Amino acid sequence: MKDIKKTAVKMPLGRSIALGCIIFIITLCLVLGVSTHISYKYSLYQRYESYIIDILNYVDSHIDDDDLLNCILTTERSPKYDALEKFMDGIKEDFSIHYLYIVKPLNKNPTENVMSVVSAENFHDRYEDTEGNLYLGWISEDEFEPAAVEKFFEIMEKREPVFFEEKTEWGFDYTGAMALYDSRNNSYALLAVDIDITVLKKQLKNQAFSTAAVIIILGLIFMVIFLLWSRINVIRPITQLAKSAGAFVQKSHGQRNLNQLQFDTPDIRQKNEVSDLCSAIEQMTHDMQDYVVDLVSAELDSELLKKQATQMYELANKDSLTGVRNKTAYDKEILKLQFMLETSRLEPFGLAMIDLNFLKKINDTYGHEKGNAAIQRLSALICEIFDHSPVFRIGGDEFVVILKGHDYEHIEELTEAFNQNLKVLAADDSLEAWEKISAALGYALFDKEEDTSIDSVFKRADQKMYECKKAMKAVREA
Repeated sequence: MKDIKKTAVKMPLGRSIALGCIIFIITLCLVLGVSTHISYKYSLYQRYESYIIDILNYVDSHIDDDDLLNCILTTERSPKYDALEKFMDGIKEDFSIHYLYIVKPLNKNPTENVMSVVSAENFHDRYEDTEGNLYLGWISEDEFEPAAVEKFFEIMEKREPVFFEEKTEWGFDYTGAMALYDSRNNSYALLAVDIDITVLKKQLKNQAFSTAAVIIILGLIFMVIFLLWSRINVIRPITQLAKSAGAFVQKSHGQRNLNQLQFDTPDIRQKNEVSDLCSAIEQMTHDMQDYVVDLVSAELDSELLKKQATQMYELANKDSLTGVRNKTAYDKEILKLQFMLETSRLEPFGLAMIDLNFLKKINDTYGHEKGNAAIQRLSALICEIFDHSPVFRIGGDEFVVILKGHDYEHIEELTEAFNQNLKVLAADDSLEAWEKISAALGYALFDKEEDTSIDSVFKRADQKMYECKKAMKAVREA
């Protein structure tokens, strides 16, 4: 949990609100811009489609299908064909259209795939500059792409007009086409109208930019107004409340004078949830004062019980001979360390095992009173060397140190100091034999890759202590 608190990055409330506004404005621009563009485009295209349908139906009503089919089959003009051609020329002159034509798709090959039936022309192209005019029976070479011819064949199978968009060398055309049916209800040709929509494309593009600009401007205005409002009504009051709460925490930390536990209420004039929260915190501090007063009174009344509980705890967890913690306290500490290990909250630690040498010899030679003195002398030395870690007496001549903090980080130096002190005692001729204590020390540090339990650390430390004892015995015998 400590690591999480250290690495957590705070984002100020004002910055969070500003970021939220920016994301909202961007999203609003995208949604409104796209939806407005689609709606506007659909509306314009609907007008063009209605316009094209009127022209198609109007032209279709002037076509004698059987006569036109015969002209296609024979590639010879008829009086009705000539009349239809003049009629379609007039339509093109009178209406704002790009092309008006009747074609018959022949095949789906890349060339020679479409036959021209009737192509409307304006007066100049029909009677003055006739080069390039299409005539009945003209077969296209490569003017029509296979994909376009494929679409023609699909339209020939439909009863309703079909609309599609084409890009040409002059710009963009919007085409509406419908199949023509003879008296036997067989489709035989295709009537199509092309309208130049290049201007429409530019209009849609300009409309998209102008809509986006309006939405962005309105969004920015909204954001500025909202940020000003939130700063006055939310951010500033909360900042004042946070400063007052922080000051109260600093002032009350370790405070023994109950009169100093006062919450300085900030001047919040907005009547909203923030002011309600401020009032609630103020009331909470008053309740805390009353509660602390009650606790102090109860503490004074139960002082004797606390002393008795402390004495009972010390009797249960303290070694009566040396004053250090006993085996019961050690077992509790090991259970706590095991729990921290299983919940992944264990901090670095180690175990040092220390065993007094020759206790039995001292007891047999000088008596148990001198043996107890040797145990006490060793306990005092351990507490002196490992003064940053808890010391436990777990047996008659056995001690355990749970290495933490400074002692954990300097274990080798402390081990050397411990052994050096033993050497000094052994060389001091002014001491009695039982005062020249000798002890073996072995330690092990917790390794998260190797140790799955606290007991495994204990066993390694115990093994090293016995190895040390064995080495000391070999030196004496030599």
